[in-house]
Amino acid sequence: MASFPDSLRRFADSLRRFPDTLRRAFDRQRPRLTQGLRMTTASLATFLLAESLALPQAYWAVITALIVTQSSVGGSLKAALDRFLGSVLGACYGGAVAFAIPHHGGASTFAALFVAVAPLTVAATVSAGFRIAPITAIIVLLSTTGSTLGPLAFALDRIFEIGLGCVIGLGVSLMVAPARAARAVTGQGAGLARLLAAQLDALARLDVEEAPEARALPPAVRRSLARLETLAGEAARERRSRLSAAPDPDPLLRTLMRLRHDLVLLRRAIAEADADVLRVHLAEAWGDAARAAAGRLRVLADALANGGRPAGDDAALVAAIAGYRDAIDGMRRRQVTRTLSTDGVGRIFWLAFSLEQLRRNLDDLAARAADFSKSEA
Repeated sequence: MASFPDSLRRFADSLRRFPDTLRRAFDRQRPRLTQGLRMTTASLATFLLAESLALPQAYWAVITALIVTQSSVGGSLKAALDRFLGSVLGACYGGAVAFAIPHHGGASTFAALFVAVAPLTVAATVSAGFRIAPITAIIVLLSTTGSTLGPLAFALDRIFEIGLGCVIGLGVSLMVAPARAARAVTGQGAGLARLLAAQLDALARLDVEEAPEARALPPAVRRSLARLETLAGEAARERRSRLSAAPDPDPLLRTLMRLRHDLVLLRRAIAEADADVLRVHLAEAWGDAARAAAGRLRVLADALANGGRPAGDDAALVAAIAGYRDAIDGMRRRQVTRTLSTDGVGRIFWLAFSLEQLRRNLDDLAARAADFSKSEA
């Protein structure tokens, strides 16, 4: 049992470490807290401006500002365009239907609603940017305020309120701790590269099927890649709008997709190869090559995350791949390959080919990381 002085000493140590613990917790939550600040600022600013303009339905502007304020400038720009264009389409079309088909309940309202909603829902299935259009048309047709003001005045008010929310939401995203999607792209790319490196470590151990953590990696890679695709789209939108001077994110995305495909091929080849041959004759050489590739991936991940140029080169990986080929040549000299089927021999050589392809794609990733480091220099 601990003595009282020891307990007191541990308590004092905990108090001394508390500021560091609190700071680390704050750093982990900083992106969420910053986004909460942006959304709160956009909502309050929109409400104050809408009240000063005496808008009849100020809450639509506030809701729009809240929706438009995304975690990156590119995301906010897309949300603003989708929200505004969809609202304009829905309000204009809904107002036209209201003029063309007078409705006061019952069958007439049913007919007007069908004519208004059916085409817009088809448009929403074609483009996600039109998802708000049928909702706006329904509000124009069925709102009691719309029947009081008239469809034209109500549609114009609706468009102005949505436009005001879009402008303020986008402005807050640009001015309040702006987060560029291009920076998020490199961070997400670094995380994906580390996941791929962990997959290579699992493959190096030849336990891809047995280890639970190895089975959990492919789904994590797919989720990370999907997130990277979303961020790349937002970053590309920032570039097109001249809101960012960062490099085009699409080459980085394509390179990481190719690397992920390389690992899928390696994983499949190992699963289908003769396990005894791999473990007895090629385990050491294969493990060295896979670990060298994983190390190279982690170096490139650090370069992406920190915005610096990749350190070192791929000399270790080149040597490890050469070692794997030498191991295959040793098998041929010992005539081990004569005991294998044609498919078995093919998979062994396919691993060597895939390693070379992986090395080339890693060189491409190094070039992409260097491009992003230049833009931040």
